[in-house]
Amino acid sequence: MAPPTNPNPADSSAKQSLEAGLAALKQQDYPTAIALLESVTQTAANQSSGIRAQMGLVAAYKATGNLKKAIALCSSLAKSPNSQVKTWADRALTELTPPRPPKPPANKPKSAETPPETGFVAFDAGKKSPKKSIGGEGPTADKKTGFLPLEPTAAPGKAKSQPISPPPPPPTSQTSEPENSTETAPDTEISGENSSGSPTDIPGFVSADTYQLTWREAGRAAKSPRPLKPLKLLEFRVQAVASAIALFFLARFVLQFLLTNTNSLLVQLYIFSRLPFFRPIQLFYRDPTPFVQMVFGLLLASSPWLTDALLKLFCGIETLRGSVLSKHSKEASRVLRSFCTKQNMPVPVLKLLPLNVPVAFSYGCLPRFARIAVSRGLLEQLTDDEIATIFARELGHISHWDFAPMSLAMLVIQIPYLIYWQVAHWQERLCDLMTIEFLRSAVKFVAAAISAISYGIYKLLRWPMLWVSRRRVYFSDRTAAEITGNPNGLTRALAKIAIGIAGNIEQQKQTSFFLESFDLLLPVGVGQAVTLGSAALHAPLEQILLWDVSNRERNWLTVNSAHPLLGERLKLLALYAQFWKLETELDLANAGVPEQPRKGKLSLFKSILEFKDSKLFLQGAPFFGIPMSLAIVGVLWLIGGIFSRTSFWQLDWLWGDRSIIWGCLPIGFSIGTLMRINYFFPDITPRETASPSLPEILSNPESLPLDAQPVRLSGQLLGRSGIDNWLGQDLILQTATGLVRLHYVSRFGYIGSLFPFFIKETTRPSDLIGKSVVATGWLRRGATVAIDLESLRSQGGRVSDSGHPIWSAILAFAAAFWGAYIIIQGPR
Repeated sequence: MAPPTNPNPADSSAKQSLEAGLAALKQQDYPTAIALLESVTQTAANQSSGIRAQMGLVAAYKATGNLKKAIALCSSLAKSPNSQVKTWADRALTELTPPRPPKPPANKPKSAETPPETGFVAFDAGKKSPKKSIGGEGPTADKKTGFLPLEPTAAPGKAKSQPISPPPPPPTSQTSEPENSTETAPDTEISGENSSGSPTDIPGFVSADTYQLTWREAGRAAKSPRPLKPLKLLEFRVQAVASAIALFFLARFVLQFLLTNTNSLLVQLYIFSRLPFFRPIQLFYRDPTPFVQMVFGLLLASSPWLTDALLKLFCGIETLRGSVLSKHSKEASRVLRSFCTKQNMPVPVLKLLPLNVPVAFSYGCLPRFARIAVSRGLLEQLTDDEIATIFARELGHISHWDFAPMSLAMLVIQIPYLIYWQVAHWQERLCDLMTIEFLRSAVKFVAAAISAISYGIYKLLRWPMLWVSRRRVYFSDRTAAEITGNPNGLTRALAKIAIGIAGNIEQQKQTSFFLESFDLLLPVGVGQAVTLGSAALHAPLEQILLWDVSNRERNWLTVNSAHPLLGERLKLLALYAQFWKLETELDLANAGVPEQPRKGKLSLFKSILEFKDSKLFLQGAPFFGIPMSLAIVGVLWLIGGIFSRTSFWQLDWLWGDRSIIWGCLPIGFSIGTLMRINYFFPDITPRETASPSLPEILSNPESLPLDAQPVRLSGQLLGRSGIDNWLGQDLILQTATGLVRLHYVSRFGYIGSLFPFFIKETTRPSDLIGKSVVATGWLRRGATVAIDLESLRSQGGRVSDSGHPIWSAILAFAAAFWGAYIIIQGPR
């Protein structure tokens, strides 16, 4: 199914031209280089390949004496939203622009720094300031270009953080693609004296093989920083209560649905077998509302102690003594005492999780019973001031009272999640004790069904609290910055938590049950941390967070996320630092796509037409099709009303027929799904299939899930290996440059995933866990990065095929037939 316009051939051609142009530039064949690189800038101007081509053109123009074009191109690059590209262009402009006659110096001039052979001067390379490195000692300059990863001047007197070692590289696959892509090639040189930097050394797109993450250790505000505007929490608290009420009604609906359908199944079994134990349970016919009310009340009132017991049972939580906290962060102890005294509330009970992953969260029902739990990994991997900012975040949750409804929601969703987890766990134990194959298959059959249904309910019950979960994070980040006056410290802490979560997943070879079940309460979402945290060790944070702060549709794409975009949060912290006139830890305050000039007030009709032609419309076409179907209903009603006043009585039934409304809703969904299916799943051919690195994927600020790029990536498959992963709940590909989540749907649907022995499909993705694989599919860039699989192939030749396009089409046609059936049945 090929889309009307597929951009992949153009991208492939642009990359080939870029490679040839850089090769010609290296061989000093400037006319050929200029011709090839100019063609790349015309087809991929705003992509990484286009930017690198423009930087190569600067060097070629300068070498051929065309300074006017070189200066014009540098001026254009200087307006780039990527701060490091802008810095590169500014430095190149200073070399290209003739200097003004110098004034007689009042003081003794400092000796100019001698540039390397390429003319590229490393950022702050001449400053002798303390640096902080993650994963080893400070980075060394490239031997050919002299380029250092961005390292602004560090603030003196900062304690060093515990090093976070880079993850071990995944095993190389014999079927992997060649790794000499021009996007990260470090070999190209530019000859000539005082030539500007090599196009392969773009600061925003450094090589993933040589990059080392370092921190600026930017400073903090004075003890009494200028206050920010007060937060308006009343509306937020009302919305939090409304979300908890919505959770109650959803839980009640789910319970009633399960009880009703359980009895319906028992009735059918009783009719078929006449066995007395298949008789329907009369208690299931009663209204479950009082029971759900009682459960919610008990969970809320006992949430501190129930959560303590849960964490004690599965994680071994213990009390965090004040002396232990003071040993790691004296500032955190001071923040706890001073803030609680100021707010006239007791100091929360402190708990310690004996886990290496850096996490922290608060829970409870009232401030006097509140708890703050932190992991051993957080205390060991963060510095004194960074630990204090995390404690300040949790104090913000407690003072804002959002911790109470979130604690309730967390306990509610723990019920189906524990069923999913424990059923899978005990099924393995029971099967190990059984010797009869029929009984083993029967236990697996029942356990797989219960586990899958429970996981689906867990995902469903998260939905009512997602908006509150995202909103409260903004407030707690701001409160932490105000309490400590250290937005830069919180920036480093959140980034290190994301890196630590990704490192834990790589170490454990799967997403732990703790991380997934407590995701709502964590400082950084696990879904974002998987990709961003692993890529942060291979590329600058400003580069991999560019989508988070630049994409115009990003807010629409976070509706299914429990946390706001990490880049957006860090940008706000950078703005707080600017407000207090501090150096920012990351150059995100001014990052983003500049606003387009307003076109004037458009009519409603023109606005609808413009929106119809946008990518966002196609992205959400199945859901936009639902309200569009209501317009069709209005037209049909109008036709029925007109004919009801004439002699054409055959069509007067259309007037006021409510079945048309209910039938057109799924039909609208079906039409929208079919509209976007070709764009969502373009043909995968060897010529159009790319193998990008993770930093390249993350650095494109304009991409949407609709821009499905066919990719083929190789690496090691991580995830759970039992029936708790038969539906592909935890599939992660560990590549050389980071982690990417994989989405899998069997060609035979859930039946094919849960019960493959019925259809003789024996290879699930979970059967390939721990093996080197090649994943082929469609890359989706939204709030998180994932690949919709077409196939998963191991080195041994085992293949697991996925059926995303097939099931999208089946869903669309099923919705259309359902809508037609409702209309044919007519009103009841």
